[in-house]
Amino acid sequence: MSREKVDKELILKIIEREKQRLDNLSVFGGFSNFLGSWLAERGEAEDFPTPLLKYESLTVEERRKLLEDIEEKLKSQSDDGSSIAPPLVLPSSEKENHLSTPVRYIKGVGPALEKKLNRLEIKTVEDLLFFFPRYYRDRGEVKPISRLKGEGWETIQGVVTSQSRIATRRGPLLKIAVSDGTGKINLVCFNRNYLSKILRKGTKVQVSGNFRRSFGNWEVANFDYQLVNRENSDWDRIVPIYSLTEGLSLKKLQSIIYYALDNYLEEVREILPPSLVARYKFLLKKAAIEELHRPSLSSVGELNSRRSRAHLTIIFEEFLLFALSLKIRRQELTVFEVPPCVSDSALVKKFLAQLPFALTSAQERVVKEIHDDLVSGRLMNRLVQGDVGSGKTLVALIGALQVIDSGRQVALMVPTEILAEQHYNRFKDLLSSLGVKVGLLKGGTNKEKKKLIEKIQEGEIDLVIGTHALIEENIIFPRLGLAIVDEQHRFGVLQRARLKEKASIPHLLVMTATPIPRTLALTLYGDLDISVVDEKPAGRKPVTTLCFSLKERFKAYNRVRKQLEEGRQAFVVCPAIEESEEEISNVVEVTELLRSSWLSGFEIEMIHGKLPSREKEEIMERFSRGDIDVLVATSVIEVGIDIPNASVMVIENAERFGLAQLHQLRGRIGRGEAAGLCLLLAEAHTEEARRRMEIMVATDDGFRIAEEDLRLRGPGEFYGVRQHGVPEFHLADPFEDWSILEKANEEAKIILAKDPELKEAENCSLREEIDRRFGRYLEFGEVS
Repeated sequence: MSREKVDKELILKIIEREKQRLDNLSVFGGFSNFLGSWLAERGEAEDFPTPLLKYESLTVEERRKLLEDIEEKLKSQSDDGSSIAPPLVLPSSEKENHLSTPVRYIKGVGPALEKKLNRLEIKTVEDLLFFFPRYYRDRGEVKPISRLKGEGWETIQGVVTSQSRIATRRGPLLKIAVSDGTGKINLVCFNRNYLSKILRKGTKVQVSGNFRRSFGNWEVANFDYQLVNRENSDWDRIVPIYSLTEGLSLKKLQSIIYYALDNYLEEVREILPPSLVARYKFLLKKAAIEELHRPSLSSVGELNSRRSRAHLTIIFEEFLLFALSLKIRRQELTVFEVPPCVSDSALVKKFLAQLPFALTSAQERVVKEIHDDLVSGRLMNRLVQGDVGSGKTLVALIGALQVIDSGRQVALMVPTEILAEQHYNRFKDLLSSLGVKVGLLKGGTNKEKKKLIEKIQEGEIDLVIGTHALIEENIIFPRLGLAIVDEQHRFGVLQRARLKEKASIPHLLVMTATPIPRTLALTLYGDLDISVVDEKPAGRKPVTTLCFSLKERFKAYNRVRKQLEEGRQAFVVCPAIEESEEEISNVVEVTELLRSSWLSGFEIEMIHGKLPSREKEEIMERFSRGDIDVLVATSVIEVGIDIPNASVMVIENAERFGLAQLHQLRGRIGRGEAAGLCLLLAEAHTEEARRRMEIMVATDDGFRIAEEDLRLRGPGEFYGVRQHGVPEFHLADPFEDWSILEKANEEAKIILAKDPELKEAENCSLREEIDRRFGRYLEFGEVS
């Protein structure tokens, strides 16, 4: 055995001994001195972090974490001392770095708890401080048991008199009796057996919960408790309720957050200019964070309506920072000059001449807005929004041809490979006679793709269509003049920015079929000019929408059969593909059911997100050719699929979809000669679900549906925006807090008018925080 191996084994044993007591006394002269010397002898001292040198000043928890990481590093080395793992990077114990310290270094957080916190996107001390409650519960005044009403949350104080276990089918159920002299209650402890050790006989306790009568006795299963002793006689009347994850209790999360407040809150910097804080009567940021976690100044009504001074402070700051970042981005874009595109494009004229129809007045208006941007010599940054079927893609294509005619390339980024393939086939047919070279770039690796990338880099491809593959690092566009992003809500701002880094800064055109209310557009696209295609092409057939209960499925499918017998094709959309989701239509089950009964005799195929890309493409090609009569799918068909002969759609469990998504799905039919028929199968048990179905039946106006969806679904759910690239706010919500957003937007204008670069003393913190939080959204490439 080599000396290196003996040395390493000895050191590991010493570390193990030190871990047992963590007192720096496991070796004579001090463990930290010994280990530091040993590492220096081996020339590895630089591989380990500075906390080793400050071992004595670390907390017990920090010492334990440090030793575990050093142990892991040593075990990962080969016997000759060479590392087979990356060097350790641990947080410095310096105070200024504490907010970015990983949560695993917080007292009481072990590896298992760290994983649970990570599931809630809590990874650092800062994440903990800004993980605010979802809502607040009022425990009410403490009252005698004899005066309980059994309405809402009530609170009593008493002494534990007994414990018992009741036999049930799932095993013994713990019940704890509490009395206050005026009456008795039973705490029913489902999955809370640990309470038998906490709430022992004679323990004084305060209990708050939904008390109910059961066989003449008061019982409570959903309850909070707090032990009462001399040191802790105060009752927190308002209880913050946080989002949780499996295995993480409210009490445990609160204790970790309170530890962070007590130890790290002072390190939070004040960002808002003092003049704004005074004018709006905001709290200081530290006080606002403290109040949101441990309310003492606000009523439960103010807190739950998000209108406490603490809420207003944090929400306003977040909106102000974001509004400033967008305006700065816009300012910086205006300084870039680009070669103007040709104004009178021969290529555009030829293309328009070969179209078998005229543009709508809305299309003509938006084409002119894009044209004026392209010839201005300034960068275009424009959002084109319009309802499904309004002809946005054609408008974008005309702009693309103007850029191509000016000798530059165009990249079109779409959210799915199916849609990329469809655009490619359609554009290739439309543009081949004009001499425009179109390329399709997909994920994966193969010779064909490599060859296409070479052609793109040599400037031989005029229009490149692709998904996320377009933003891969190894693809360079030598003459990129225009980036078109289709269905922006499927892409993050970062992806959009990365596409713009592919060479020179190109013009940007974003298309979305999701009508966006003004407030939301202001938040998401404050750096873009907005065009609206608000008119559908002449001759576009209306889609009739009908709603059936699940018991009436046979009626719906009888209508589908009639359409199929007339030579049409149909979509059947299901919201889930996992068998474990009870009562939700399953793609596989529905497919088998249709084949065996309701639509037997027709060619039926299924498609869902778990199928390999190539298999999905093959199925869609067969459906496009008419080889498949009925396509059973998940909402993979939501965005952009265009099958003119598909005139009927059935949406199973329609109540599971949001209004906007239902409208997007419905937009896939009625694109050919036959009128469309959309059949909603729903179990609308709630008022909101019933209202959604009524709106779908009543209108196909996307803008009206967008407004209703915003009204019905409320903050944070509208279009699932949070999952689609919006910079995450800790507390601010552009839907619920629109009035604050508009104030912040006005203040941002005033601040930048006086101090465009945020260099004045009271604005320096704003600039630093913008760079820290939104800097990656403000990066630009070189202008060629």
